[in-house]
Amino acid sequence: MTTIKSDLKTLLINNLKDIDNASSPATINNLVLAMQNETNDVFKLQDWDKVRDYCWNLASYKGLDKDKLGFIIAERNNLFEANVLRAISVYKEQKIKGGDSKIQFKEKSFIVKLADYKPDHKDLEKSPNKIVKLPLSELINFSDESISGVKKTKGTVIKPLFNEVVFNAVEGFKTSICKGTQLIKYNKKENTYGFNYETFIDKFDGDVVKDLNSMKDFIELILDVNETAIAEATEDGKVKVDKEISDVHIVEFKPFAKMFKVS
Repeated sequence: MTTIKSDLKTLLINNLKDIDNASSPATINNLVLAMQNETNDVFKLQDWDKVRDYCWNLASYKGLDKDKLGFIIAERNNLFEANVLRAISVYKEQKIKGGDSKIQFKEKSFIVKLADYKPDHKDLEKSPNKIVKLPLSELINFSDESISGVKKTKGTVIKPLFNEVVFNAVEGFKTSICKGTQLIKYNKKENTYGFNYETFIDKFDGDVVKDLNSMKDFIELILDVNETAIAEATEDGKVKVDKEISDVHIVEFKPFAKMFKVS
């Protein structure tokens, strides 16, 4: 194991608090080295969503946090979140590529071969082995390209982590429903909340109730499918569901199929 000055938990907590060094390459490299020393099973499974969650939990960080009524009680720390993802991307690339890793850390910077970073660069004609600094903003893209062996074309969009997609969707929905609709009343002086019941009667017409019930049915279906997948999963990670059960799921999904373009 690599010898470093501190453990992953301490480094994450310090990075969360230290604004001045929040985006330094050295900070990210220390996180990578600390991850290499981690023995938690989450790193062995290489489930990168769970690695991200593990890092957040070590720092007791929840991201954007709101109370039950949708009011913000803790802001997001975008620099911390970005650094965790950058560190995970470098750790992942080095873990998967092993001795063929294309990312090195030297003299307080991440460095790569120009031929790997920008294969069409004009400087390669004179210096085919030229080494350049890799900007922090390019760490995730470069790591993904190194692992996949496919160079992203201009306009390629990186897909966010699935749990982040769900989190943002849920938070966006709650905010849209509660904020600026007068459904919730807040007494700033006493810091108390309540419902404007009369406003509910005014706003919740038949179409609103129908749409909310439709969303409720969709969420219940997704949770039911997830429970089935977990219950039927084998040790090798494969899932074998009885046709009778899968047919029921498909029938229940049909009302929502129009939301998706199935090829």
